[in-house]
Amino acid sequence: LWGRVGLHVSDAAAVLFEKSRRVLVGDGTYTGFVLAVARQVPAAALPSRAARYPYGHLVYFQTAGTVHKRFAEIMPGDVIVLQNALFKGFKGLHQSYQAELGTKGTPVVGIIGEFDIRKTKVRVYEANQHVGCQTVEYVSYRFEDLKSGTVKV
Repeated sequence: LWGRVGLHVSDAAAVLFEKSRRVLVGDGTYTGFVLAVARQVPAAALPSRAARYPYGHLVYFQTAGTVHKRFAEIMPGDVIVLQNALFKGFKGLHQSYQAELGTKGTPVVGIIGEFDIRKTKVRVYEANQHVGCQTVEYVSYRFEDLKSGTVKV
């Protein structure tokens, strides 16, 4: 399934990332971006609000520092959902960072572009909610830095 759909979803997200420098992608929301990507891939299922997991099968589930489910490898093209997520850790040698995501009632939803299994780190295409910036950004999250909240892939 990944070779037929996931790879194309990841490629479509990368193309829309490049286009976002000039034009708004989707409606500017996280879910709008994922829907815009899904519409670019004919074999991709569109998100369903009625389903238990609206973005397909659950592959990975983590709450704070505890991994609850890991059914398969995380692959480019998978959809990631972050709810009430607090990431706190270090980038580089001595620079600390803290990021709160999906805390205002709306989860952060994006498309995974890369996954580093050794560092448990994902690079994600997601809508950029900052005014005056490119409308899609490519950011990274390290799962071991999750202090509270949930991650679903």
